[in-house]
Amino acid sequence: MNWREAHTDPKSAPFTGWTRGHWEGVADEQIAAAWRYSSPGGARVRFPSEREQDDVDLLEGFARTFVLAALRLAGAQGNLGGAMAETAQRYARALDAGTDPASPERWPQLTNHGQATVEATAVVLGLHFSRPWVWETLPQRVRDNTAAWLGDCAQSFGADNNHVMFAATIQAFLASAGYAHDAPGIEAALARIEDWYVGDGWYSDGEGRRFDHYNAWTFHVYPFLILDLLGEADSTGRRQVYRDRLAAFVHGYSHLFGADGAPLIQGRSLIYRWGVAAPFWMALREGITVVPPGQTRRLASGMLKYFLDGGAASDGVLSLGWYGTNNSILQSYNSPGSPQWAAKGFLGLLLPPDHPAWTEPEQPLPVEQGDFTLPLAGPGWLAVGVRKTGTVRVLNAGTDGHPQKDSPLYRRLAFSTATVPWMGVGDGVRDNDIHVPSPGGDSRHRGLLGGSVRPGGGASTFALDANGRDVKVQSSFAVIDGVEVRAAKLTGVVGLTPAMSGYLCSANGTLRSRTETLAAEAGSAPGVSSSLLLLDSSAEAGARVVHGGSTILGTHSALPILEWLPLRCNELRALYLVGLDVSLTGLHEFASLLHWEWAPDGVQLRYGETQVVLPWQRKTPWAADAINQGVFRWEPPKK
Repeated sequence: MNWREAHTDPKSAPFTGWTRGHWEGVADEQIAAAWRYSSPGGARVRFPSEREQDDVDLLEGFARTFVLAALRLAGAQGNLGGAMAETAQRYARALDAGTDPASPERWPQLTNHGQATVEATAVVLGLHFSRPWVWETLPQRVRDNTAAWLGDCAQSFGADNNHVMFAATIQAFLASAGYAHDAPGIEAALARIEDWYVGDGWYSDGEGRRFDHYNAWTFHVYPFLILDLLGEADSTGRRQVYRDRLAAFVHGYSHLFGADGAPLIQGRSLIYRWGVAAPFWMALREGITVVPPGQTRRLASGMLKYFLDGGAASDGVLSLGWYGTNNSILQSYNSPGSPQWAAKGFLGLLLPPDHPAWTEPEQPLPVEQGDFTLPLAGPGWLAVGVRKTGTVRVLNAGTDGHPQKDSPLYRRLAFSTATVPWMGVGDGVRDNDIHVPSPGGDSRHRGLLGGSVRPGGGASTFALDANGRDVKVQSSFAVIDGVEVRAAKLTGVVGLTPAMSGYLCSANGTLRSRTETLAAEAGSAPGVSSSLLLLDSSAEAGARVVHGGSTILGTHSALPILEWLPLRCNELRALYLVGLDVSLTGLHEFASLLHWEWAPDGVQLRYGETQVVLPWQRKTPWAADAINQGVFRWEPPKK
């Protein structure tokens, strides 16, 4: 089926027009693309790329597309017509070629900390979803070879983050198939993720404060699949715990999608794209309707359209990037087959065609229903939606990323569905941040010391390493009528040149800029705009717009920045406004109605009849996390 020619249904899908037929057509196109680039036996897929691809990369190309094919098979109950009719047989042959010890297409061995184990998990998911049509039709020899290959991950070690789920899922599959398996290892993995659960349905991706989309495509997917494979009865109560967490998660997470279908541009592995639809489908599969079926389809279909219309899957092959190919958001572990983890976004095909997810009319997203500010205490985010623009952003008071990596995709004061962080490293420019550039190099964000969000606002405390100088930053914010009011107090800055910035805007044409002594604006018309206005400062400052190069959202980018000359004081206080799709004129109008007064513990605001307090963070509750985040480095005693 060609999804481009599928019949639209504006009655049941008033927002996207898309039906289940579109999803099946997209899946068919991507499965067919994988077949075109398969090895003779089908066990390896070499997607077009100028990059070198090793045996693990070729396994990745196969395994992740096998998940998609298995979901397609399961959704059609094995009854695929036309060119898809041989799907089960193709994958049966590929499994033989990949696991036969004498095969030239033999898959790499599973080892400690090996990427092959991640891909073996995808193979297992494919086998689980397509069990009646693939696994149960395999000759005993192929099943034994497959089990032997998978069994190598028993008692192996992976990264101490979401990867603990992978070996556990493999071992659970072996248990379901009657093979020897590592039962204690499965339980250890499920116990380990409890250490990372922080509430609101959110898990940190390992030690520290690592919150991102891995909650969507890993932590709220694998526990359910493991229990399915183990055949664990609901009476144990464990599944209900996961259901309750999933319900809390999707409620908040549904607020993080723009009206154009864009997910929040934050965190690593963004090339997995619509894989973030997985928990919404999983929720419906588990009988959780806190996000109604019609809203789930509107969210998922809108996101799939957003990427496909942008060119993310030319001729069925997913590119390494956001829309098309763009290296700026890639991680070291990405290869040409990596984007195929987007297959998890097709979990909805497991729901039968007569399920309300496919029959009920689409319902609007939260941002389409009205403006909102929603505190998500787990990750320490304040979600802000603006109905007029359809844009969603999060103000960050609790997300830090990898302990030893000062990543633009984590350590920023805010993120949005319409802007991307400045990805330059060491160039002295940082979006949505408070930092200290200097000729000797930009300061390094050493990790959050504490943070919290509250209705309409939040605060955080973090440390900077400014070329050997220790700088403490206290930040507080509130959102009033869609405008961000931010306050900052920096200690230890005498002689330094701090900077504060807003959102980086991108466009495929030249971006305009407007600069005043204490204000700056960048943007395009029509398109996203970013503005800054300094209201009060304990030292003299200036403003400018920095123009950058290509981002995942456009060929041009621009960023408004506030800057200070070398300070004669050791403490700097600043109060400023940040606008996303709010013009500089709009900020001036807002400022004319805003009154403020500094206090020892922060700033007191009055806006018309509205009274708001921007307090500094009064305590640093993450003492243990401070070590994990690299604020302090532990070194073994010298012998």
